[in-house]
Amino acid sequence: GSCTDDSFIVTSNGMPHYTFEPTTPNPLVEQDFTWSIPRSPTVSETPSDIPLLGLVGFTVAGTPFFGPNEAGVPADLAWGDPIYNGITDNCLGHTADAYHHHALRQKCLEQAGVVAAPWTRDDPDPTAPSPVLGYAMDGFPVYGPYGCLDAECTEVVEMMSSWRQIGDPTTYAWDNHEFQAVDSPEYLDQCNGRYQPDGTYGYHATATFPYILGCYRGVISETSGEGGDGTPGGDGDGPPDGPTSCETDADCPIDACPDDSLGCVCATGPDGAGRCAPTCESDDDCPEGIGPGLVCDTDNGWCRPVDGGGPGPA
Repeated sequence: GSCTDDSFIVTSNGMPHYTFEPTTPNPLVEQDFTWSIPRSPTVSETPSDIPLLGLVGFTVAGTPFFGPNEAGVPADLAWGDPIYNGITDNCLGHTADAYHHHALRQKCLEQAGVVAAPWTRDDPDPTAPSPVLGYAMDGFPVYGPYGCLDAECTEVVEMMSSWRQIGDPTTYAWDNHEFQAVDSPEYLDQCNGRYQPDGTYGYHATATFPYILGCYRGVISETSGEGGDGTPGGDGDGPPDGPTSCETDADCPIDACPDDSLGCVCATGPDGAGRCAPTCESDDDCPEGIGPGLVCDTDNGWCRPVDGGGPGPA
């Protein structure tokens, strides 16, 4: 890593430090990541949405983390919660075009966890506050699950998500969870963070959805995530929007697809559901900055996620 006056810059090959356990068909591939976050992050007046797919932050071990939903594949778990669906390894990560986490496990990311099989270690001491496990792209730290309730740290508790499951997370994860504020100091805000006893803001990794971040609480700068594989965005009014459902092409105007799309059609995936997808003749026609990337399904003429699956983004 390196610093400028305003930024903290991290480079990484994205490789996990522990023994790789494949849970998807995708190979483990060395990357060339460069991430930039503000050295002095600022709390925003209005929280902003994290990306539906792609980079949300990075761990202290130099591996990226994403949000709490999967992409459009596998088809039977499209856009669902990958932790709930059991498609991550013992450190709660897996491969698409790059290895990434959807949740963080303290025993895998603290210094003593730099071993071949950190998941076999004893669980963290619940009476000791957790260390920083990573950083969100707004610059704020992500602590492990245990936090102090006062400046003297006379009481340590496990921090809890205030999001509640209201449906079936095997389908679109955000539609099946709802933020319900709880008036108790161990419960976190809608972004899965809180003001720490020293007055600074920070997120916490939690055992339940959204696991790491529910939204960005900090200001996202123009250089945040430079060189990464996801584009922060959104207006903070709710969870990130999923792919637009459709029945016919008429349900898919151009603005139902990502920016820079040539066109927008209703693509029917292997699960039989229709979702709006960009049209294409080659990979060059597929918009960039969408999670791990899009490739052209030339048999059907629309773009689908690069990380696998049959026709279309479903």
